Formats: sequence, structure tokens, C-alpha cells
Amino acid sequence: MIQLATGVQWERLAPPTPQDVDFLQVAYHPGSESCPPDSLMRHSGHEYGHIISGRMGVTIGFDTYELGAGDSIAFDSTMPHRLFAIGAETVEAIWVVVGRRGSAP
Repeated sequence: MIQLATGVQWERLAPPTPQDVDFLQVAYHPGSESCPPDSLMRHSGHEYGHIISGRMGVTIGFDTYELGAGDSIAFDSTMPHRLFAIGAETVEAIWVVVGRRGSAP
């Protein structure tokens, strides 16, 4: 398990694959975020997420979405993006990132 300084936890659910797939369980504790609102991230690959519990905000480019339990999202990771917890409940989600270790955008 990796605990990021931003309050996010990543736990790998399967070993790295030759197909460059990261299969993760993630937790975003209240107030945590993948990056600051004024500094969106981008990287190679595509992301697929499914929310188990809590409420998560996802900004992709100029659009922000609010996801709750049972909601899913998929997006091209080369688009500037940010993930963040909304409210007082920890967000628990399953996340799959395909192609992250490819060439940087």
C-alpha cells in the first residue's frame, strides 16, 4: 500500500502486468486530493474507476463530475485531471490505469 502526502491511499490488487495495467483499490480520505485544484495532472494511458462508497469529484479538462457509490468513469489520462474527496466520508473505489508507463504526453 502507498500512502501519499495528499491523504490518498493506493493498494495494488494484482502484480504489474506485461500489458501495463495497474489494478488498484484507492481511498481518498476527507479533504484529500490527487493534486491541487490549480495544478491538474496528466500522464500516458486511460483510467477506469468505480466508486464503492463516498463521494468523489473528478475534474477532466474544464469539466467536473461528482460521483457516488455505484458510479463509474473512464477517461484518457493525457487530459488534465484531478480526483478529490467530497464531504466527510472516505471515498473507496476500484481504479484501473492502462498504459501509464507509456511515453509521457
